[in-house]
Amino acid sequence: MRTLSLCLAGCLATATVWASVDSPVDVGAQAKGANKVVVATVTDVQSAFGENDFGDRLILSQVTFRVDETMKGPQAGSVVVTVEGGSVGDLTLEVSDMPTMEKGQRAVLFLTSSRSGGDVPYRRGAGVLRLDGDDRVPGTDLTLEEIRAAVKAAQAGGNK
Repeated sequence: MRTLSLCLAGCLATATVWASVDSPVDVGAQAKGANKVVVATVTDVQSAFGENDFGDRLILSQVTFRVDETMKGPQAGSVVVTVEGGSVGDLTLEVSDMPTMEKGQRAVLFLTSSRSGGDVPYRRGAGVLRLDGDDRVPGTDLTLEEIRAAVKAAQAGGNK
């Protein structure tokens, strides 16, 4: 009975840790699937009506980032990423699985090409890991150093 109690307590502790993370991300899988992985800072956000890859008419934001570090893909000083959502006049579209980005925010971006050729987050919102001032992903224990190591390991595994 005591063994069962200890096992149950251990399972509950593990569930609590996972529950504290909004959506666990497999950084290695993200790195394998993305064409580019960069650490970048938002310098501008421009929103307008447009069409996504599926022909849906909605508000799209063109987010310009200054690239601080390239972990995978070609080196560039900046990158423009299209995300669904934003504000045009008094109308705001919030997309539940896409981050809202504001000038000055830092993030690790896992990027792929859209059908129209621009950069978009790989696996939508999972392709944007915001960083706080301590280089941690808020709401997790994940650090920028751990992300770097996972990206490097994924590339060493014979991937893109």
